[in-house]
Amino acid sequence: MIIIQKYELAAKAKNFMNIGLGLGDNEIQNQKILKASLTFLKKFKSKIFFFGKKDYNHSLINQTPRNKINTEIKYIDCEIPEKSIIDFLINNSIHSVVRGSMSSSKFLDYLKKNREINEIHRLAILETVNGEQFFYGPVGIDECNDLNKKTKFLDLAIKELNKLEIIPKISILSGGRLSDIGRDPKIDQLIKDADEIVKIFKEKYPNLMIFNDEILIENAIQNRSNLIIAPDGVSGNLIYRTLVHLGGGKAYGAIYMGVPRTIIDTSRVGNQSEIYGALVLALASIK
Repeated sequence: MIIIQKYELAAKAKNFMNIGLGLGDNEIQNQKILKASLTFLKKFKSKIFFFGKKDYNHSLINQTPRNKINTEIKYIDCEIPEKSIIDFLINNSIHSVVRGSMSSSKFLDYLKKNREINEIHRLAILETVNGEQFFYGPVGIDECNDLNKKTKFLDLAIKELNKLEIIPKISILSGGRLSDIGRDPKIDQLIKDADEIVKIFKEKYPNLMIFNDEILIENAIQNRSNLIIAPDGVSGNLIYRTLVHLGGGKAYGAIYMGVPRTIIDTSRVGNQSEIYGALVLALASIK
């Protein structure tokens, strides 16, 4: 069974829940969000709260089926959507959040202020053009930029796979091949980090399938790894964008790991399948 199907099964088992979804200043993107939400609501019992400035909301209301407004879709007008959606989550007015097309920096700022979170760990679900799905991270440019952060990220990611009863098969990527050591100090460190991570986790979990695939991401896919860890946040973000926006692949949202509430991330320019996938994760992962 592929990963997103496992989340769909978990989502169908949930009772009626409230999901917050963020709108931004791009009307075309907001329309994609609405279409993905309507597709989601055909399959799952939920109520989606759209958080956006008054102009963004009103441009969508006329495109929303009348029978859905205030029953399955509710529009929340707010001056600072990134703040309002976090406030609603903290006050239990909604059960989970999908960032949608909100500003990432503003959203993260309010999240950190209100939940006293110092580090962000986002685990994405990606799919290649050939349909191979896998968990992936980091996807944020400021994530996993040293060995300690990478090991913490991987520990959290393994827990997410265990929740789904998926046996982890992990590929650790680095900045080059082992034979490239000596060409550049920064690359040397990335290569050494990958080797060290494999050693740490093999000692911690003797039966864990974890491999140093060096810079050969194609090997990770060929070997059907279900968890792939990029060398750092910048390269991780670039790999994600290349696969999804240029390479015909798909994304299904990213889980904020290690936080007390259910929060799912999306690209501000994510397509309908990404928004749909994020809504599925948001419903399935409600604690």
